[in-house]
Amino acid sequence: MADFPKRLLEDISGFPTLGPAEAIAQERMLAVIRKHFAAAGYAPLETPLVERPEVLAAKNEGEIANQIYGLRLLNPEEGASDEKDLALRFDHTVPLARYVATHARELPFPFRRSAIGKVLRGERAKDGRYREFLQADIDAVGHGALSLLHDAEMVAVIAGIFAELDFGPFTVRINNRKVLAAIIRHMGGEDAAMPELMRAIDRLEKAGKEKTALALVAHGMQQERAKELLEFLPAKRSAVETLAFLEGAGLDDEGKEGLAELKEVIKGVESMGVPPERYTIDLSIARGLSYYTGSVFETALDEHPDLGSIASGGRYDGLASAYTKEAYPGVGISIGVSRLLARLIKAGIVEAKAQTPAKVLVTTAERERLAEYLNYAKELRAAGVAAEIYLEEKPLDKQLAFANKKGFPYALIAMQEHFAKGVVVLRDLATGEQKELPPAELARALG
Repeated sequence: MADFPKRLLEDISGFPTLGPAEAIAQERMLAVIRKHFAAAGYAPLETPLVERPEVLAAKNEGEIANQIYGLRLLNPEEGASDEKDLALRFDHTVPLARYVATHARELPFPFRRSAIGKVLRGERAKDGRYREFLQADIDAVGHGALSLLHDAEMVAVIAGIFAELDFGPFTVRINNRKVLAAIIRHMGGEDAAMPELMRAIDRLEKAGKEKTALALVAHGMQQERAKELLEFLPAKRSAVETLAFLEGAGLDDEGKEGLAELKEVIKGVESMGVPPERYTIDLSIARGLSYYTGSVFETALDEHPDLGSIASGGRYDGLASAYTKEAYPGVGISIGVSRLLARLIKAGIVEAKAQTPAKVLVTTAERERLAEYLNYAKELRAAGVAAEIYLEEKPLDKQLAFANKKGFPYALIAMQEHFAKGVVVLRDLATGEQKELPPAELARALG
């Protein structure tokens, strides 16, 4: 039989495979994210990867409309399924909206949910973008109304997660789209073009001022006003300075409403103990999707601005408006785990070297002592220490070479002389240092 074509065995562009080292790094990140989501009371909600196209079409907008993947059987039997057309979710928000609209009578409001799972979009697989990627979201949903303290809590949750992940100094940038819309109108932007103007501003950091100004002019702004706007929006100010400026800026009624909301969110962030150096008001934050109606957030690593936003989100007052006449305002954040991890590894901020989750390899040089080696591993695992036991019949040097290649921090070694003394050897594989100790002390030494 001829070899299977190698080109067919390669990853499809935009659909990456994570090797053990990358997957372990991802699991460590997810463990922190899950801990903080749960600590704030956000319960996991598992929705299907598959949705009806009509459900997705009712909530998509802009480029996403052309990025939805369909699902079908390759060789369907006649009458195999009543569903002729199915589609794959492109985010976690649409499934949430459908779930809320369907189960509203059963849900306690405010409803808090977390969602960690894969989504798919038919984007061009370039600039570190994937077509299949993992997202971690939380959302709070109200019935009729939702306190702005939920918006503030989103900032607090983001701050807690990235403080523990310790990727370096970070800043959560906060804005309100009502304030931004009022400023754009003051600079000559028309409401009819507001979605396009917002999207242009959302791309400011990537596109630069010159291209963004051209986009603003293309959607009706005068060139001089566009340049003035792009000098004003990203200017660095403290939150106190920005709020003071906006007070005297002559905002219209919608802008004043947004300013009142922004003040309440900032007050809540302060009350929740978020350090002042971890957040700021940034009037250039827009978020491109027009379903955002108030607060918007983006987070960046201060020392690595080239990585872009590492967590984002905002307030949307019409969460389930496509599916029900009831009002279900919500606010949420999303962490694009797949793309963020890839960028952090590439930048050297996160190491992805260890190919095992275990802390120690139990070597088995003396095969007649296998039962005792197995017991060492069993006792370590029972004490909460992840331990792998080498089960192949190989000399000790081969086992240690395996341990180094796989990235174990430690190796447990016990030869006949050690058994005779009632001790084992714990070797630090990074330094080569080793010590003898009684088996009963292993778990504490590795803890």
